[in-house]
Amino acid sequence: MRKPIILAVLALGTLGASGQSSVPGIGAARAAVIPPEAAAESSVPGFDAARLAFSQTGNMDLDHGNGDFSLTQFEALSFLCHPISPISGLSIMPLVDYQYTRLNFDHAPAGFPMHDEDLNALNLSSYVMFRCAGSPWIYGGWARAQLATDFHNVNGDDFTFDIAAGAGYRFNERFTLGAGTAVININGDTTFYPGINFDWIASEHLRLGLYGPTLIAAYSLDDDWLLTFRGDPGGGVWNVTGDAGASRAINLTSYRLGLFVSRRLTRDIWLTAGAGATVFNQIDYTLTNGSRLFKEDAGSALFGTIALRVKAW
Repeated sequence: MRKPIILAVLALGTLGASGQSSVPGIGAARAAVIPPEAAAESSVPGFDAARLAFSQTGNMDLDHGNGDFSLTQFEALSFLCHPISPISGLSIMPLVDYQYTRLNFDHAPAGFPMHDEDLNALNLSSYVMFRCAGSPWIYGGWARAQLATDFHNVNGDDFTFDIAAGAGYRFNERFTLGAGTAVININGDTTFYPGINFDWIASEHLRLGLYGPTLIAAYSLDDDWLLTFRGDPGGGVWNVTGDAGASRAINLTSYRLGLFVSRRLTRDIWLTAGAGATVFNQIDYTLTNGSRLFKEDAGSALFGTIALRVKAW
């Protein structure tokens, strides 16, 4: 799956938000587990040190009477170690992320170019953050190598390489603003994505953030319960083998709006369940150079998800 603007922002302002003081009830990371300058500050809503998640999206109707499709998705994500700090102020964090997506088409007419697919994405990436002691500026970067494929005929088209960089400014202990750019698929159909963000601790119980295209409003009922409304992009880009054996790309874009409830199980482990709707859905079938073979808009659909999250090592 691709969430390039989120990743760009996570490489800068979101990580920069780790410099902010913790607020009771927002799930703040403990200094004994992760130092304040580390990027994996679990007080940032939605930021996890490790995660197992499952989600199901119902039927999305395609235009022009081409049937509908649904999604079943599984994700396993984890940082590989504690932040590495070769010099003062510099943190490096390697990450591995695997996502499985089952794409099911129903009532598609004869000659429809796409079929049911089992799609896989394996990502190896690293976040880098630098901050001088006493300075309000935070600088970040991110690099990723991704294998996104149906595993039928793996070749160079299944691999992509992406980078991002940017900066954030901490105005005070409660507000950080950041901006940056991601360069996606630098070895193929290259795309540039700018992104902006802010992270605002509005009160003891409320935290608001715009992280690129991801909007999060998190309200803590107490230290063990958290309600979150969020909107973030979904979908992905995968290389698949077409009917003639040639490489093709499936590009699925959507935006998910949902309400999530999180319950602390132990010190740093949370269980999250949520539901909502996907909007602005579109699916493209293209050549590897980006030339379009087929494009369809799709109607909105309901989704549900459940996740086990580790907020700190």
